[in-house]
Amino acid sequence: MALGTETRTKIPASQRAPGRPRGFEADAVLDAALELFWKHGYRTTTTRDLESALGLSQSSLYNTFGSKKDLLEAALDRYEAMTDRELLRPMEQSSAGLAAIDTFFVDLGHWVTHEGRRGCMLINMMAEDGGETDAITIRARIYRTRVRDALRASVARAIAEGETRDIDADDCADLLLGLVLGLNIAARGGASDTELATLMDAIHAQVSGWRVAPS
Repeated sequence: MALGTETRTKIPASQRAPGRPRGFEADAVLDAALELFWKHGYRTTTTRDLESALGLSQSSLYNTFGSKKDLLEAALDRYEAMTDRELLRPMEQSSAGLAAIDTFFVDLGHWVTHEGRRGCMLINMMAEDGGETDAITIRARIYRTRVRDALRASVARAIAEGETRDIDADDCADLLLGLVLGLNIAARGGASDTELATLMDAIHAQVSGWRVAPS
């Protein structure tokens, strides 16, 4: 889910620092940086950590990407493109109502638990709030808004199709967004498979409870 303007890091020949390891690829470096920030967060990831994980000296790192914050921005662009493709866009482009919400939560459950239960990178970074103008704060806010809007649109489709009983789309969207955040926190916080399965069942039951009973 690409939030804001996507940018791809290009390395002009005039900016290529001497001594860069042979086979240096910006995409591979961004993938490694993304994994590091995703696992450990931004503020706890040091420049030394980046040098070790990326296999680059500090001078090569800064000559290529600029500051540590610039590297994070590029990694977040990459992350948002992934989540756009695999999570948000399918729900936003769906013609379904409650079924689209169910599918989103199934996909989200896999997303926040796979490869070591790292959770959602952007939601994790909400805890690194640096103030109203902080880049992480702004991205996290945009992400939350887009998730809520997509959930609300799905509820609105269900209402329009007569799939649900009398419910308020805004209230439902607020509740569902809270469940998105709760699922991420539970996964990141080390909840067991049983606990996560129970939470997913509860989310499914909540959505199913909005359906009109078959006549």
